[in-house]
Amino acid sequence: MDLRRRWLIALLLLAVSGLLVAVREVEGANAQADGAKVEFFELHVRSLLVEKCGDCHSGMSDAESALAFGSRQSLLKGGEFGPAVIPGRAEDSLLIQSVRRIHKELRMPPDEADALTRDEVEILTRWVNDGAVWGNESAAPSGRQPENVGQKSTDTLLGSDLWSLQPVKTVMPPSIEDARWSRSEIDRFVETAWREHGLSATKRADRRSLLRRATFDLTGLPPEPDDVAAFLADEDSDDVAFARVVDRLLASRQYGERQGRLWLDVARYADTQGDVGDFPIPEAWRYRNWVIDSLNADLPYDRFLQAQIAGDILAAEEPDEQTARGLVVATGFVALSRRFGNTKKDDIHLTIEDTLDTIGRGVLGMTLRCARCHDHKFDPVVMTDYYGLYGIFESTQYPWMGASNEKSPSELAPALPSDEAREQAEEYWKLITRYEYQINNHFRPWLQPTLDEFKQVTQQLADLKQGGESTSPQTDAAEITKLEQRREELLARHSGKFRELMLHDLNWVKKEKSRLAENPTVEFVFAVTDGKSGDARMHRRGNPKQKGDVAPRRFLQVIDGESVPEIKHGSGRLELARWLTRPEHPLTPRVIVNRIWQQHFGRGLVATPDDFGNQGMAPSHPELLDWLAATFVADGWSLKKLHRRIMLSETYALASEDKPDSNNAAADPDNVSLWKQPRRRLDAESIRDAMLAVSGTLDGTQGKAHPFKPWHAARYSLNAPFHEDFPTNRRSVYLMTQRLFRHPFLGLFDGPDRNSSTSRRTSTNVPGQALYLMNSPFVKQQAEAFARRIETEIAPDNAESANSQSDSLDVRRIERMYQLVFGRSATPDESQTLFDFLQQYRARSDGKADDSLVALGRVVLTSNEFFFVD
Repeated sequence: MDLRRRWLIALLLLAVSGLLVAVREVEGANAQADGAKVEFFELHVRSLLVEKCGDCHSGMSDAESALAFGSRQSLLKGGEFGPAVIPGRAEDSLLIQSVRRIHKELRMPPDEADALTRDEVEILTRWVNDGAVWGNESAAPSGRQPENVGQKSTDTLLGSDLWSLQPVKTVMPPSIEDARWSRSEIDRFVETAWREHGLSATKRADRRSLLRRATFDLTGLPPEPDDVAAFLADEDSDDVAFARVVDRLLASRQYGERQGRLWLDVARYADTQGDVGDFPIPEAWRYRNWVIDSLNADLPYDRFLQAQIAGDILAAEEPDEQTARGLVVATGFVALSRRFGNTKKDDIHLTIEDTLDTIGRGVLGMTLRCARCHDHKFDPVVMTDYYGLYGIFESTQYPWMGASNEKSPSELAPALPSDEAREQAEEYWKLITRYEYQINNHFRPWLQPTLDEFKQVTQQLADLKQGGESTSPQTDAAEITKLEQRREELLARHSGKFRELMLHDLNWVKKEKSRLAENPTVEFVFAVTDGKSGDARMHRRGNPKQKGDVAPRRFLQVIDGESVPEIKHGSGRLELARWLTRPEHPLTPRVIVNRIWQQHFGRGLVATPDDFGNQGMAPSHPELLDWLAATFVADGWSLKKLHRRIMLSETYALASEDKPDSNNAAADPDNVSLWKQPRRRLDAESIRDAMLAVSGTLDGTQGKAHPFKPWHAARYSLNAPFHEDFPTNRRSVYLMTQRLFRHPFLGLFDGPDRNSSTSRRTSTNVPGQALYLMNSPFVKQQAEAFARRIETEIAPDNAESANSQSDSLDVRRIERMYQLVFGRSATPDESQTLFDFLQQYRARSDGKADDSLVALGRVVLTSNEFFFVD
């Protein structure tokens, strides 16, 4: 068979053999997609229908139109012109034609002054094309503002029977007689569930498979051949030997890099602001590295969260300078919220919404943003809850690296908080903003008359003072006074914002701005600080231009009751951080325990890790979830202890294949009962990092700042956004990542969403992935480096020196490849097949330089076994 065909078949096998695994993940992704569509409707569509259509189409007896917008069914039925909506076909839907004002008779809304904006039309178009998914049918759009928005009764809220809002139960693990399943509390819970469903567990994984699984789970890298050999040679029992492996991996620096990458998924980390211009954030790396270092140090999860929400406030009382700096940097969790629009403050409500959504889904497992426009339609969260939390972050000062119409940075935080540093920072950013405003607006037509007159008056003054055209000293003095007064009046025009430009010139302003930028008066970091504290007014139907009643700053009433908490520290972020991390909190411990479980089993005990509400899924093992949450808190919120407890269970050590003659697959095809370990494809970062590791090109040092241009030397806008790719051989967690543009490798292999919190990675199999592996320079480079490594490590011995391509040399090199890539020896059949490949490849090389090992390395690095973990 032609060698190219051999290689192509190998790559196709990679895609095809992953299909069965992908099917299950696609099913889960479809369920998530349906939830996302409902959320999109509740966040964007329902409020739009209410505001623009509710008055005429309310379905009430006094409505102007008989067509009601109160349900999906009524829109499908339509009125005298036919169905208003045809799901999946926006172009053919009367609703879309009428709001676009292209229908022959229908123009909606009738008054052109009320016409929908382009963005609003796009929202409805996307909704219809996505199937016109509707939310709660009982919540009918009406143009009349409800009297009790945000005022659900406390009895209703506190009476919620939602499982996740109940206190974490103190659960005793069941008693088990089987010695295999009685050693671990986790196993006792799981084994009990098997018996109830008539299932039985498969065998334990072999040591090699277990080591590879654990090493990728905890570090995101393949095990070294020496580590495999040491584990296989360990004469202690499997439990004791594997415990040593887990402890070693937890103590490694690579642990924090892997776990940090997963937390950065939750934190929607990126090195740019997003939206218009996608301005780079040169200091974002400090937050990334703080996360990695904190997880390596096993910082308790409650303190880990508190630092990210209120670290700047905690830093003010921290005596250790290094710790204080870290606490300020930690608030990058909030500071890195996505930015929107052309200016810094016009769309700040969307940035705050992103903050609340990340805390809600990432920490609480609740979709808080669904209460922005109305009381949550599915969960006991009301508008006063949303705007109570909103007020906390409206009282917070967010940093900026610029905006399309305001290009200078502003409001970055002092690295060490103090009253003096804050005052210096405030003056510094005011001056920078002032100079940038002058640069951005010096050419405006409305400014030109002032500039021209100022030049004229200045010249007249200079002439008089030099004695030109003098009449008398008295007259000259009076004229000078008059001109000086006029000059001051001109300097004061436009609120005095152009004083320096008028006194000097544009070049002077630019140089002064650059001088300040290069020599800041304070050390700055991209972090938040407290701003002007106060309660927020609710936005009617989510529109910030239609303010409603004041909502006192508070947390969730379903947990706390009606009483408003006392805010003692400025914005209230510290109180929020402490509320989130109360030991008795029903959500926070459950959510993080579920995330860690998902990491090790591919699926959480709750399959919807960011939705513990009524639209999410109930836990498969509720008693186990509560036991883990309670034990996690009792262990001091230690994530490393949680990992260790899960990984030392027999459940974690199960093989990934079913045992013969079992009905497990038929009774539980999704493996919800955990009768085996699921086979999982590596995520994007692990694929890339593993290629670098086995090829010997991985740079293991910690990444720091990216080589961005200085902010004052680059200008970004809607039509010229920032877009760069900085190649590096460091681990993927250190890659520069943008919000507007996806990384060429990570984006193709299902990397995280940089614009919102990612709760679970999907795994797709698409032709573009196979084409990338066949054609990309990156894979070619790693194959070449891998071949060089093999040639160096397995050099010809004395007997082979006369013929460097001897049979024994090829066999030894094939063996080394397998040890590095798969952590095992090649079988005789595999060794013979690859040996034949090398021989045939060389025979067809026509005397060209021998790159047979490169070709073989490329096949091995893109093989199915390399991409999957059993």
